[in-house]
Amino acid sequence: MKLAGRIAFITGAGSGIGAATARLFSEEGATVIGADISEANVKEVMSDIERGEGIALDVADSTAVREAFDYVEKRYGALHVLVNGAGINAPTREENQRLVDVNVAVAAAHKRGETLHPDFLSGVTDEHFDRVLSVNLKGPFFTIREAVPLMRRSGGGSIVNISSVSALVGTPMPLYYPASKAGVLGMTRAAAGELAPHNIRVNAVAPGAVDTPLLRAQPDEIVDSIAGVQPIPSLAQPEDLAQTMLFLASDDSKYYTGQTLSPSGGLYM
Repeated sequence: MKLAGRIAFITGAGSGIGAATARLFSEEGATVIGADISEANVKEVMSDIERGEGIALDVADSTAVREAFDYVEKRYGALHVLVNGAGINAPTREENQRLVDVNVAVAAAHKRGETLHPDFLSGVTDEHFDRVLSVNLKGPFFTIREAVPLMRRSGGGSIVNISSVSALVGTPMPLYYPASKAGVLGMTRAAAGELAPHNIRVNAVAPGAVDTPLLRAQPDEIVDSIAGVQPIPSLAQPEDLAQTMLFLASDDSKYYTGQTLSPSGGLYM
């Protein structure tokens, strides 16, 4: 087993990539602490996982993050892997619906042989921008800051941050999302340089279209069109991404740090 005897903390473990990663890590021998803003979801996922438990956590709350890692240290005494999987693509349900409506309108215009240029910028408020960056960028910063001292005392470890292919290619969308995900990549590289002397590796994953609840919030025709622009025109499954997480968390990638892997069906090459 590739993670035998290791303690792993995974945010966003209540669904999608985080849940699939928690299951795979457990199968590979890790003890897994799954965290999610939905306590019900994460406890349901973790109830079927051997050597695992689920806790409620809002990664945008720095005090709550500190308390979560204090708990990990008291209960387990060590930490070897951190996966930052928690994230949002829109700050509110209303803003997400606006995104859906614009995408539907763009797709409908395309079918008519017309071009519709979406206007996302004017609708983004200060509060929208701050909320998405609080979860997608400040959240990983908070968890890394709390995890590193425990990893150093444990002899080292691996941190894996989930970014997005939208951080690597230019696609019209509300700016808060690619801004937050690009920030994750910069933070990954800087942390990798600082932490390498302490035997802590830091890498990122920038996926394309993955079949998760976040993506399925879009209408089917939009999901199909998103996947269709990739050279491999199909959705990745969360389990596909979990395999990449396992590679980066395990000794298979012991010479990787500061890197971004993009399982995006060839959308980014």
